Parts: sequence; C-alpha cells; structure tokens
Amino acid sequence: MKNPRLINFEGNCLEILSSSLLAVAPEEGCALLIGDQQQCKGNKHENLLRIQLIWPCCNIWRPDIFNLVESSNELKVNEQSACSKEKRFALDPREQLYAQRWAREHNWWILGSAHSHPKGSAIPSSVDLTWTNAPGLMAIVDRLGTVRVWWIANDQNSQPIEVEYLNHK
Repeated sequence: MKNPRLINFEGNCLEILSSSLLAVAPEEGCALLIGDQQQCKGNKHENLLRIQLIWPCCNIWRPDIFNLVESSNELKVNEQSACSKEKRFALDPREQLYAQRWAREHNWWILGSAHSHPKGSAIPSSVDLTWTNAPGLMAIVDRLGTVRVWWIANDQNSQPIEVEYLNHK
C-alpha cells in the first residue's frame, strides 16, 4: 500500500473511533482501521482509502512486552517504570488475526491502526514510530477527541505524513 491522498471515514466510523478510544481513558485505547482502497477520479496514481469499520481492540500492554519490543527494535527508554497503559498500548495479536480473517471475508483490508493519547496531542510519538512494523495508517485521538491521521512509511529516514480525511455519512 502506498501513501494515500485522502482518507474517507464512512458512516459513523469517525465517531465510533473517537468514542471507543476515549472510553478507556486515562489508559490509551486502540483499534484497527478496516476498509478498502479506490483510485481517485482523474488520477490513476493517487488512491483514496475508505475506512468502513472500526475494530476496537483491548490494550494488552504490560512492561514485559516492552522488554521484548525494546530488544527487537533497539528502542531505548530511560524510565521503564513510567511505561504503563496510560502511555503505551499493545494490540492483542488474537484480535488482529480475527480482524484480518473477518476483513478478508468481506473483501476489505486492515488499513492501519488507531490509538489514543489521553494526555497528549494527536501526533505520533517516537515510540509509536519505532514500533511501526509496516507502512500504513496511524490514526491518533487526543484527549479532546480530535482525530489526526498519519501515513507511516516505516522508513527510518522519513517523517510521518499527515493525511487529509473526510467524514462521509
């Protein structure tokens, strides 16, 4: 998947995203973004991603998960004790598999993930960027319910790119 020009949240997906992620505050909430891809009218090289479904997930963060990821991603954080569900999230792998299977059955894809920053802004943190495994979307909801969507290339030399979105009801 390549960097989309535009994201379209179909139906009430944007409201579901914001409310489900903020429902678990002060902990970070997390979800998967499921939908499809279409070419933009008039330009074969630009694409539109349509978010058709929000798949809320459980945040299974534990400090020992951090140790595994830290060693595999060479992420260095000075205060591991400060890492909690209020500042970190981890998607349950079983939920990811169920969502992937469900999406395939409906001819959709997992387009990315979403999480909240209940005490911060809706901008990817250095940890968010380090933990990104593949190119894709990352939606972040801040404490006020503001949603910002980013394209993460998963390239150590590139910065996240904010992607414009529409809420098409």
